[in-house]
Amino acid sequence: MIFGEQESGQKAPTPQQVRLDMSQMETVYANAFALAGSSEEIVLYVGANLPLPNVKEPVIRVSHRITLLPANAKRLLIALQQTIKAHEERFGPIELPPMRPPPPQA
Repeated sequence: MIFGEQESGQKAPTPQQVRLDMSQMETVYANAFALAGSSEEIVLYVGANLPLPNVKEPVIRVSHRITLLPANAKRLLIALQQTIKAHEERFGPIELPPMRPPPPQA
């Protein structure tokens, strides 16, 4: 038998059904993120950048930290890629503004 093949007469396992309990869910707005990680985890920090006029150094308020196993981070990456592809097919391309260079260090 080759790895991954079913022996003759065996049924493929049925996927496990999972229910999502959203009763305690909170919704936050995030337009900024940062990433960190190690060999054991990937950390995603999300927050809001609220630009104010005449502020040279805006503050991004980090509201949540999400810690993922690398395999789950990769699953999230794949799910986001599929979601963005479907969104662009329906609504058109998402254009990103050019990256601004960081301000010079004093």
